[in-house]
Amino acid sequence: MIQDLYIKARATTSAPVGATLMKTGQTTSYRTGDDGDIEAGRATNFTTLASNNPFGNTNRFTDTLGGQTYSNNIIVDWSTYNGSTVLAYYKGDTTARAWNAQIDQYLSSTIGGLTGWRVFNAYEALNIMNLERMLNYVYNYAPFNISSSPRYFWISNRPSGTQGCAVDTAAMGLFTSSTLTGALQSMWVRYCTVTGTTLS
Repeated sequence: MIQDLYIKARATTSAPVGATLMKTGQTTSYRTGDDGDIEAGRATNFTTLASNNPFGNTNRFTDTLGGQTYSNNIIVDWSTYNGSTVLAYYKGDTTARAWNAQIDQYLSSTIGGLTGWRVFNAYEALNIMNLERMLNYVYNYAPFNISSSPRYFWISNRPSGTQGCAVDTAAMGLFTSSTLTGALQSMWVRYCTVTGTTLS
């Protein structure tokens, strides 16, 4: 009898397969029911987690040591932590390059002892956009602090064989570039394996 109940419970209960989307960062409300009013999503606010990261604090963004000095320009986004890996962003490269050159540069670079960097994709670019800043540069908040220059960043997605795609940081959107040879900056990302408080 108990075994039958256990089998029935397992058959009707499914395991969680994901997480609630993060809050957008918008806190200004223009009417009841808009995102600034509801602030739908996970985390206490855009930069504060609802529970501790492995370093024992609720900071969404930390450096690789769990602090907020970012001496090597690596920013760890704990909203992406799945229990074993976490996404890190590198904002220290300010060189504008053609799309292919950006990808080649990132693949061959070592930052903070870490290899395996790549150009961020559209979702990774959108994930750190603070939409409270959508008319004043969506990355213009700590710890990224990227304001009016550069406005456009290459992303690794491409709509066709002849066109590249970039994110518009001033207008919260993606645009298609007519040429892959235009020189734009980008941001690097990589997943880090988390063992205790060590990232590798």
